[in-house]
Amino acid sequence: MLNNTHEGLINYAHTESKKIALIYSPIELHEYLVEVILKDSVKFIKKNNEIVQFHSIADALSQAQKYGAEEFFLCVDNTYDECGSTASAEKYDYIPISPK
Repeated sequence: MLNNTHEGLINYAHTESKKIALIYSPIELHEYLVEVILKDSVKFIKKNNEIVQFHSIADALSQAQKYGAEEFFLCVDNTYDECGSTASAEKYDYIPISPK
């Protein structure tokens, strides 16, 4: 079973030779950042050494596919903040998504 933590997703990509895109949606940013996990590397999509900020999830997914990603996870922070849940060891929740 897939372990939906950052470390678990990296291990899954490395051991199963999967290409995974983690699409971050930091609560205060209102944009999307893409981290691509390949068998031998983990890197954010950058342009001129700066992490690219995408204005829509569709743009983020499209660019991740260009980098070879086959599986996609939306990484959201403060998922349970309104419920008053206790703090988790993981900063993000990793939700599987698929492009249209």
